[in-house]
Amino acid sequence: MKKPSLGKYNYYYLCKFRSTLMNAMRTHPRTLAVRVDLHFPDDYCAEGNRAIGSFTPALKSRLRARYRRQVKKNPGKQTHQSDMHYIWVREHNQCGTKFHYHVLLMFNKDVFYTLGDYTQRGNLADMIIQAWCGALNLDAEKHRTLVTFPESPCYYLYWGSLNKSTDFSAIWSRIEYMAKNRDKQYSRKVRTMGCTAYC
Repeated sequence: MKKPSLGKYNYYYLCKFRSTLMNAMRTHPRTLAVRVDLHFPDDYCAEGNRAIGSFTPALKSRLRARYRRQVKKNPGKQTHQSDMHYIWVREHNQCGTKFHYHVLLMFNKDVFYTLGDYTQRGNLADMIIQAWCGALNLDAEKHRTLVTFPESPCYYLYWGSLNKSTDFSAIWSRIEYMAKNRDKQYSRKVRTMGCTAYC
C-alpha cells in the first residue's frame, strides 16, 4: 500500500479515481454517476472489506439480469446495456469505532437516467439497496435505510462536452471529498479504497 499524502487529500487516490471516471466515460460517453453511502447495522460484525467486495459483483449481476429481462420483453428491438464502474472509500466516524463506505457508481445514461423513487421496487435505487443488503445477508425490506443517497446524488456526464459540464465540476468536488485523508484509518491489513479493476 502506498503511503498516503500528508496534506488534505490523498493524491494517489485522486489519480486512481480520475482514471476510473475517465474510463467509465470512454465506455459510456453519456454517463450517469451516482453518489451513495453504505452503512452497517449497529450490531453487525463487519470483517475487513468483505461486504463491499460482495456488493459490487452482486449489483453487476442485477444489471445483467435486468438486461436479459429487457431483451426477452422486447425481442428484435435495440436494448441498451450498462456496464458499471465504481469508486469506494472506507471511512470511520469521529470516534473511530464504526466505519461506512462512500461510493460513486457510474452507469450508462442511455439505460438509467435516474435512481427512481427510493421507496419503490425494481428501479436503480432498489437494485443498489438489494445488492448491499444481500452482501450483508440481511432482509432488504427491513434494512433499506442502510443505504442512503445524499442530496442531489445524480450527475450527468457527456464525454464530448466535459469542459462545458457543470456536473463534471460538481462530481469532481465529490471525488475530492472521497479522497480526503481525514476520517481514514490507513492500515496494511485493510484497504481504505477500491475502484474498478483496470485501475
